[in-house]
Amino acid sequence: MRGVSVAVLAGAMVALAATSASPAANPRTDRITLSSSGEQLEQSTSVNGLSADGRYAVFVSDDSHVVPGDTNGRSDVFVRDLRRGTVERVNVSSDGAQADGSSRRAEISADGRYVAFMSSATNLVDWAEPPQNPNDIYVHDRRTGRTERVSAGRDGGTARTFDNLDMSADGRYLAFDASSARMDGASNDQTLAYVLDRRTGDVKKISDRIPSDWYVSGLALSADGSHLAYVQRHPRGGRHELWLADLRGGGQKLVNALPDGQPTNGGPAGVQLSADGGLVTYSSFDESVVPGAPAYTWELYLYDSRTGTTRWMTHAGKGGLGAGLLSGDGRSLAYQTQTAKDDGTTVDNVYVRDLKTGRTRLVTRTLAGGAQTEGYAAPVAFTRDAHELAFFSTAPDLVTGDTNGVGDGFVHHLA
Repeated sequence: MRGVSVAVLAGAMVALAATSASPAANPRTDRITLSSSGEQLEQSTSVNGLSADGRYAVFVSDDSHVVPGDTNGRSDVFVRDLRRGTVERVNVSSDGAQADGSSRRAEISADGRYVAFMSSATNLVDWAEPPQNPNDIYVHDRRTGRTERVSAGRDGGTARTFDNLDMSADGRYLAFDASSARMDGASNDQTLAYVLDRRTGDVKKISDRIPSDWYVSGLALSADGSHLAYVQRHPRGGRHELWLADLRGGGQKLVNALPDGQPTNGGPAGVQLSADGGLVTYSSFDESVVPGAPAYTWELYLYDSRTGTTRWMTHAGKGGLGAGLLSGDGRSLAYQTQTAKDDGTTVDNVYVRDLKTGRTRLVTRTLAGGAQTEGYAAPVAFTRDAHELAFFSTAPDLVTGDTNGVGDGFVHHLA
């Protein structure tokens, strides 16, 4: 493999130092995770994605009061129509039966029609044989009501998917990690990365450069389905490798590489892509891919596959950023900052950076007008035009009436 050139782009640190956090013309934050009757939920709920136009939001909750008739005592997947205020449960069988197992890791297509999710349920589809400890990927069509299992082992049984799922914007391609013993019949069972084409039914193993005792710990699929980024590592720690695979042209690039092409000793995680897969953002611990970045801390990086350059991202001249998220066009970067408090706790905030102008805007703006002063927060999903950003926060003062004392999903209108 050719060595990847690494550089800090000229002017990058100057542009990133512009941290005025100027407000949008009409900034507004709304809570996403509400029940079908508009009531706040009693249990913490994750928001997982937005449709391209921002109308539909998908979220996962253990709360039994999101919709009427939720009696399964499991975590479920819901879609909220933010225009009409309606909520529907989507991790159901084609005849509407609620799942008998927990569901998680939901993704929604750009048009809001398809919702993919991971579930341990046994009753969402018919099985040739009763499944043993299943964990699989399903896709629910909100237009037809049909639910299909899209992951399967060689024998047609469970694929034993693990913990990662992503979907292309049109819902055609799905990326996930699963058991190589179940998927390929391998005697050495590893968790590997696969990509499914729902139109053709073709499933490809992508992580084919992995040592025999490593596993895939994270992945991200570009919105156009052309690229897959994945992280592989040893289960007992040590260095990780972040690979970017071109699913159409073939070939893979090692992202966290030194100038001679050898992997760094860093630990990449939290990888995200631009819509065409040209840009990669990721967090890494003790990463040496950019000269001058701090050692033995978690830092945020931005890699451009077209130029082979990597940028270390800062806020107000300081590092320690996390949870990087790119807009589809790669111009906007949402990220998380963490600030230590005098009582020994920390507080997170979410910002959006225009990578072209350097303008920074605060997303987690409280009702009082400042940054949140307590709790956790992280960005989740942009709309296609990057005018809205979904995020998660445990702060109680981002919207009026937030008295449930748990984390919620929100959408911030940047313009």
